[in-house]
Amino acid sequence: MALTVGARLGPYEILSALGAGGMGEVYRARDTTLGRHVAIKILPPAVSADPGRRARFEREARLLAALNHPHIGGIYGVEDCDGAPALVLELVQGDTLAGRLLEGPLPVKEALPIAQQIADALDAAHEKGITHRDLKPSNIQITHAGTVKVLDFGLAKAASSDVSERDLTQSPTVTISGTGGGVILGTAAYMSPEQARGQAVDKRTDIWAFGCVVYEMLTGQAVFAGSTVSDTIAAILGREPEWSALPSATPTPIRRLLHRCMEKDATRRLRDIGDARVEIDDVLAGTPEEIGQGPVARRVPIWRRALQLSFAALAGAAAATTMMWATVRPSATRVLKMTVSPSSSAALSIGGSDRDISVTPDGTRIVYIGNSATQLFVRSLTQFEPAALLSASRTLSGVFTSSDGDWIGFVEGTNTLRKVATTGGPAITLLTMDGNSLGAVWGTDNRIVFATANEATGLQRVPAEPGAAAEVLSTPEPNRGEADHLWPEILPNGRGVLFTITAASGGLDNAQIAVLDPSTRTIKTILRGGHDARYVRSGHLVYAANNALRAVAFDLDRLEVRGTPVPAVPRLVTTTAGAADFAMAADGTLVYVDAPIEATGLVPVWVDRQGHETSSGAPPGSYQYPRLIPNGEGIALNMSGGQSGGWVWDLFRSTLRPQPGDQANPVWSADGARVVFASRRDGGGVNLYLQDANGSGVPERLTESPNTHVPTSITPDGRSVVFHEIMPAGDRDLRLVSLLRSRKSGPSEALIATPFDERNGIVSPDGRWLAYESDKSGQLEIYVRPFPGVDDGEWRVSTGGGRQPVWTRNGNELFYVARDGSLLTVSVESRGSAWSTGALQKLLDNRYFSGGGVPRQYDVAPDGQRLLVLKQAGDHGSPQIFVVLNWHEELKRLVPTN
Repeated sequence: MALTVGARLGPYEILSALGAGGMGEVYRARDTTLGRHVAIKILPPAVSADPGRRARFEREARLLAALNHPHIGGIYGVEDCDGAPALVLELVQGDTLAGRLLEGPLPVKEALPIAQQIADALDAAHEKGITHRDLKPSNIQITHAGTVKVLDFGLAKAASSDVSERDLTQSPTVTISGTGGGVILGTAAYMSPEQARGQAVDKRTDIWAFGCVVYEMLTGQAVFAGSTVSDTIAAILGREPEWSALPSATPTPIRRLLHRCMEKDATRRLRDIGDARVEIDDVLAGTPEEIGQGPVARRVPIWRRALQLSFAALAGAAAATTMMWATVRPSATRVLKMTVSPSSSAALSIGGSDRDISVTPDGTRIVYIGNSATQLFVRSLTQFEPAALLSASRTLSGVFTSSDGDWIGFVEGTNTLRKVATTGGPAITLLTMDGNSLGAVWGTDNRIVFATANEATGLQRVPAEPGAAAEVLSTPEPNRGEADHLWPEILPNGRGVLFTITAASGGLDNAQIAVLDPSTRTIKTILRGGHDARYVRSGHLVYAANNALRAVAFDLDRLEVRGTPVPAVPRLVTTTAGAADFAMAADGTLVYVDAPIEATGLVPVWVDRQGHETSSGAPPGSYQYPRLIPNGEGIALNMSGGQSGGWVWDLFRSTLRPQPGDQANPVWSADGARVVFASRRDGGGVNLYLQDANGSGVPERLTESPNTHVPTSITPDGRSVVFHEIMPAGDRDLRLVSLLRSRKSGPSEALIATPFDERNGIVSPDGRWLAYESDKSGQLEIYVRPFPGVDDGEWRVSTGGGRQPVWTRNGNELFYVARDGSLLTVSVESRGSAWSTGALQKLLDNRYFSGGGVPRQYDVAPDGQRLLVLKQAGDHGSPQIFVVLNWHEELKRLVPTN
C-alpha cells in the first residue's frame, strides 16, 4: 500500500517516499518518540497474504535485528501497516554502489576499502548463521563519509516461500524488468550456480556474490550479464568470467581471491569470507604500487596469514609460548605480526588525550593503561596474561618507559608525573606539571622531557627524581601561528629532541614535526602535515597523519627527510589531542593499536536498559562529553584535534554543525532557555559564560580566574550554576556562582573545598541534594549531601569506586560509572532530611567509553529509559594491541634508505 506524506505508522511520521522495488516500498520517516529519522519498508502483499511466510518473515527479522555492526544497515522493529508487515530500518544517507558504478569502474585503491567493509559485514553475519542471499551493488550503500552499509540482510530468504527457493520466477528480487529485451538483469547476475539451480544454499553463495561485486567494481561491468533470465543463468552455469577485463593494476592476491570466490563448484570455493577480508587487509597494508596506485602489481610479501600469530590462538602451557618466542625472536629477517587481546579485566583504555601504550627498549614487554584508565599493566611477550603493576584512584595516562627499561613513567590525574619500577613496587611522585600532560620521553641521562597543555610553555625537562624543578626548553611563538609544542622524542647520539608544533588554526593538518637542540634552544622544522613522530634506527622517521602511520627516510646527521613518505600502517588509533597509540623498541619491534577501517574515534549511540543499542546517526569523531539538548533536537558534543571546539549533532537534519565560539562542557537551565559553558574567549583561564540557548545575545562572563572552571549543573530554579575549579595543586573544589548578578559582582562561593578531589557536582531535580565524586577515601566514590547546606550531612552511594553521577529527571534514581567502567544505577529515596538508597544495578558493561576525563561522558534521556554513551567506532569488543617483530626490516623494504 502507498503511504502519503504526513501519515502516521505507529510513532513514525512519513516524510517522503524513497523508492520501490521487488522487496516493497520504502519511505523516509521520523521517529517521534526518539527524535530520529528512519526508513520504513512496506513488504509486498505476497508476504502478508501468506500466514506462513509472514510468520517466517517476522522470525527472520528478529534474528536480523541482532546484527549490530557498523557495516550492516540496522533493523529497529516491525510495524503493522493495514495488515502488511513494515520494517523500521536504519536510514543510511549516501549513494548505492550501483549508482556509483554508473560512472564507471572504481580505481583499485578506492574499490579495495569498499570490498574490505563488505567482507567485514558478511563475516559478522555469517558468524551468527545469517546468509544474505541477495548481495548486489544496489544493496550496498556508501555514506558521504565513505562508510559502507550492506542492506537487506537475509530479507530475500525471509520474504520468500519454500517454493521460491526452488523456483526462480518466485524470487522477490527477480523482477519482470529483467526479462525484457536488451535489459541487463540485476539480481540474477549475482546468483551462485547452486542458487541458480534451485539447490540449497549456504554462506558460500554470499562469497560468490561478493566476488561478482568486487569484479564489477574493478571492471565496471557485471561478470555475468544477459538480456534475459535464461541468458544470465546460462552464463553463470557455463561461462568463466572474463579475467582479462580486470585492470592491470589489480594486485595478484586480489586476482587470486576473485578466482577462489567465483569457483562454480561450491566445494572448491573460498570457505570463509573472513579469509577474503584478511587478504584485502594485507594488500591494503602494502605499498602504493601493491595497492594498485602504481604501475607494478606485486604480491604483498608482508605479514601473511601464516605468520599472523595471535597470542589468543596459542593454546597450551606457558612453556609452549616460551618455546614459540625462543623460536621466532632470534630471527632478524622475518617480519612477524601478532595480536594481543587483553581480557575484559585488563582491557586497554583508549580515547583520552595522551598516549595509552609503550614498549620496553628491548621489545620484550608491553606497557599499557587499562581497566577504564585506572590500572597500569605490563604484558611480557612470553606470558599469556598481563600483570597489573598498580591501581589508582585517579585516571592514568601518558605511559612511557626509561631508556634502560627498568622504570615506567606515567601521569596520574591530569598533571602528576610519577614513576614505578617495571618489576612493581610503590609509585614515586616526581613533579606536579603546569598543565595536562601531552607527551613525555625518558632520556639516557635520566632526565625526562615532557609537554603540557599550558600554552605558555612548550617542551620542559626535569630529572627523574622526586622534588626536582623543571626547566623550560622551548616556548611556542603565537606570532608565527604556533599553538603548542607537544609529543617529544629524544633522537640518538645527542642529535636533539623530535617534537610536534601544533598550529593555532587548521588542526593537525597544519602541524609540523621539528627538532629542538636543547643546548642552543634552536628549532629546525623538518616536515609539515604530520604529528607525533618517532625515529627508527633503520634510518627512518615514522609519524601520524590522517589516523595512519607514515614513514620516510631520515638523515640523522643532517636532520633532513629524504624522498616521499609512504603509508606504513594504514589504520592507527589517534588520541583526541593528536597522540598516536604506537611505540617503537630499539630492536625494531613495533607496538600499536589498530583503528577500524571506516573511521577512528567515537560515535554517540543510544542504549536502553536491556542493553539494546541504537545509532544516533552521527559520524565518528574525537567526541567528548555528550549532552542532550533540552529541546530534543540534538546532541551537544566537544571535539578535539583538527575539529576542536563545541559541536551539535542535529537529530532531525542528520547534520553536524559547530557551536558558535569555543563553547565547551555546556549545561542548560531546566527550561532549556539558557546555557552555561566554559571558554577561554577573553584570554586567561578557562572560565564560565552565560548565554541564551538559541545563541542570541553576547555571552556574559560569570567567573574570572587563572584556574580552569568546568560547569556541571544549573540548579532547578535557574538561579545558580555548580562548577568545579582545578586548583594549582591539581585537585578540584566544588563552587557555586549566581546567574542573577552582573558580570562585575563578587567572586563565586565555595561549596566543598578540601585538599581532596571533589568534582562533577550535580543538583537533584528537586534542588535538595548534591551528588558529586570525591577521592577522600583513597579512591573516587560517589557522595550525596543536602543542598545548599552541604555541611548538614553526607551519604556515600558507591562501593568500590564511582565517577560521573547524574540524576534521572524524576530524581528517583542516580546513575554513575563504576571503577571498571561499567554503568550502574541505584534507586534513591529522601524524606525530609533522611536519605536512603536501594540495591545497585548494573546497566551497561565497560565496552562503552566512560572516559579518562573528568566531566561526565554520558547522558540520560528525560524518561530515564535510555542512555546516550560514546562507543569506539567500529568496535567489536576490547581494543587489540598489535605487535610486529623486526618491523625495521619491513621499513627497509617499504622505504629504502640508499
